[in-house]
Amino acid sequence: MPISSMSVSQATSASAGKRHPDRDTISVHQGDRLAVVRPAVQMFLRSIGLAAMLWPLWVSGQSDSAKPPLPEPLTLTDALLLGITAHPDLAIAQSGVTAAEIQLGKVDSSYGFDAFVELQPRLSSRAALEAVDFEDDSRYGLVVKKRLTDFGRTERRKEAARSDVAANQARFVTRRDRHMLDIMRSFFSVILADHAYRALNERLTIDYFRYSRMAERRDRFEQYSDLEVAQREAAYRKAYVARHRADLERRQRRHALALRLGRPGELSSELVVPDLSVYQLREIPEYNDIVEQVISTSSVLDAHRAGVASAQAKVEVAKKLNSPVLSADFEAREYHDSSFSSRDRYRLNLKFIMPLFNGTRTRDTEVALAENALAQKQAELLAAEYAVREEVMTLVNDLLINRTAAVAADADETYRGYYQDRSRAMYEMEMRSDLGDAQAAAAEALLEVTRVDFEQALLWAEMDALLARPVALMEEK
Repeated sequence: MPISSMSVSQATSASAGKRHPDRDTISVHQGDRLAVVRPAVQMFLRSIGLAAMLWPLWVSGQSDSAKPPLPEPLTLTDALLLGITAHPDLAIAQSGVTAAEIQLGKVDSSYGFDAFVELQPRLSSRAALEAVDFEDDSRYGLVVKKRLTDFGRTERRKEAARSDVAANQARFVTRRDRHMLDIMRSFFSVILADHAYRALNERLTIDYFRYSRMAERRDRFEQYSDLEVAQREAAYRKAYVARHRADLERRQRRHALALRLGRPGELSSELVVPDLSVYQLREIPEYNDIVEQVISTSSVLDAHRAGVASAQAKVEVAKKLNSPVLSADFEAREYHDSSFSSRDRYRLNLKFIMPLFNGTRTRDTEVALAENALAQKQAELLAAEYAVREEVMTLVNDLLINRTAAVAADADETYRGYYQDRSRAMYEMEMRSDLGDAQAAAAEALLEVTRVDFEQALLWAEMDALLARPVALMEEK
């Protein structure tokens, strides 16, 4: 659809008032044997290789084409639901969680059973015989091993791995919340770009009318000089550039929204202005009343706390580097020559290994490194807490400023509405009127009201993310 036809519809809402509009071929190692393969077979191998290379691209294309088109008109709730299901940023964050869970499973398997078959074809010469006489002394057997305990070292490794999983899960929540905020910001930017385009189009219409009328009167009646006409034309040309820029901005904003939704190239022609009354009815909290709650629930700080817990567990792991290990082995063997009394068919071993001395100071080094990493994680947690405190203060102040800006925008919209009514009445009475200017000013006032409303919604959404609350618009849905 041409960009000039893109629009924003306003949904009906009972709660919306004056200032709340509703809503190689594959490289195959052949070796010497394949060097003499016939040309037809080589062509067949090349075809298989090409198909193997193109298979992932074909599957990717199929998965993209399988996606249903974006809803028309597009609502903010639909955009949020679509945006959190398929985006590379979220896939990257989820891969971190998956990797941590895999590592936890690896640590959990430390106490599992190991079983293997042992084959020993061998020749031996008995020491009891003076002559060298090699005889068949082959054997085979089944060996089962299990670690019984390492006296707490593996448990500490599990604690560290579980904390790493928790840290990655918290990072995923943070990334998801930020992505949803980005979707809201992009969605609002599209609507604001449409409003800005309409306001600039009003200005362009007025400037063109004044320029063309002045040029006509100069040509017919010599009422205006060339200087005055040139001045009007310059103003009109500047207004045209501004409107052209705004028109391209509409496409740019839609392109950015499509990328946020994981739908590159799908530009939504019509967006529904959301009902944001759920945010407009809220009371702004005091900083001291909200900051401690944010600190206790913020996913950003949860990730850092889990990182500290993991580092503490890793210190204990390092301290137990030389801890003893108790394990059990079971062996079942068969021998070609079983005449020796020392050859057991079945054997159960209980092994206790305790390191006594290590001249490389490996343990001390590992402990020092782990303690240094712990100190770094603790400092990062404190720095993150300071950043969150500052962010909360900024949000509270911005909400207070936004509240006063909303009152000012309401007042200006009311004034522009009255002024437009008066200008229209004077125009209908064929009196001198600035109806065009009044209409342009009214469009600009509506743009400011909408901008203030969207800014308020984004500020509250950021606060909700810090408090680990769901997006209010999705919660109501």
